[in-house]
Amino acid sequence: MDFINKFFKKVLKRNDEVCGIDIGSSVIKVASAIRTVNNGIKFTRYASCPTPSATIKDGAIVDAQTLGDTIRDLLTRYNFPKDIRIVSSISGQSVVIRPIKMTQMSKVELAGAIKFQAGDYLPYSVDDAQVNGIILRESLPDSPKQMEVLLVAAPQEMLTNARELIQMAAGGTPVVDLEPLVLLRAFNESNRGAASEDKTIALVNLGASFSSVNIFKAGLLRQSRAISVAGNSFTKAISKSLNMSFEEAEKFKLDKCVIRVEGDSSPIAPTAMRAFNIIKPVLADLVRDIQRSFDYYRSREQSESIDLVILSGGTARMKNIDVYLTKELSIECQIANPFRNASIENVQGIGADELEALAPMAMVVTGLALRED
Repeated sequence: MDFINKFFKKVLKRNDEVCGIDIGSSVIKVASAIRTVNNGIKFTRYASCPTPSATIKDGAIVDAQTLGDTIRDLLTRYNFPKDIRIVSSISGQSVVIRPIKMTQMSKVELAGAIKFQAGDYLPYSVDDAQVNGIILRESLPDSPKQMEVLLVAAPQEMLTNARELIQMAAGGTPVVDLEPLVLLRAFNESNRGAASEDKTIALVNLGASFSSVNIFKAGLLRQSRAISVAGNSFTKAISKSLNMSFEEAEKFKLDKCVIRVEGDSSPIAPTAMRAFNIIKPVLADLVRDIQRSFDYYRSREQSESIDLVILSGGTARMKNIDVYLTKELSIECQIANPFRNASIENVQGIGADELEALAPMAMVVTGLALRED
């Protein structure tokens, strides 16, 4: 009887629908998914809308009322269940995620000691932060009495605002996750069966107002850094050069921009060539900032190599950006597709072809919808 009860409890859990809400500075995206009995993934709903202006700044919420109303309207319009479990995330310059060295201690001792250590690494008061530590290595080869700990910290106000916003918009008690871990979840689900477990993988999320470079080795987060070059950097360059509004430049970027790769002799339209010449300096800045993040990682990890780069975010939809970055970084770069191993037929709110086209910018929202615990 116990076996039967456990079996049915597991089956029912497999069909729990989870809704991810990705509140970007440019676009709000919501998606829901269920895990089937055979552990497959089926996406059930997807919707998005522009983020109201002046409601998000540097990843922080500055106008919760307007944002809450917008999200509530979006969930209602696309018939998301009122009792659905909600998962959202935080990101930005204020979220600190980095490995640090500490004297060896137990997990219980670490819970009390991490806050004292964190003060050396946070750009804000430890008293105003939520701080956690995860033991990565219990002993270091060059210092056996020390261990490596992943320091994770964020301003308490940021976490509180994120939870209150979702409660205002959807009710219930939301889960707030960390964006790097959300990206890894989406990557792992879309690459099940691939031989990537032992590789060092960089998940580079090219957002609108900032980007992030997140490096994982064998599934463990080793480094997470925010960089300032992002989608808006390209749009502003086009807007200034062609005397367009920001909205016109954004559309021009996605519709007309083709990144020219050295050695590629295929014809390119004059308009596209002009656009490429405008964004070339921004591309150079992006390569520089990603390379600096990789060099910093290698300096700490004794020349550890990066095996693969996965590009996500709206800017990852620019034509040839993966080929360009592969050549410039001398590392294979691929465009993210979180739907690779999932069913996206009959998703409410969007057709399968349209959703597939949005795949790179849906990496965070799908990773949120795939959270189980």
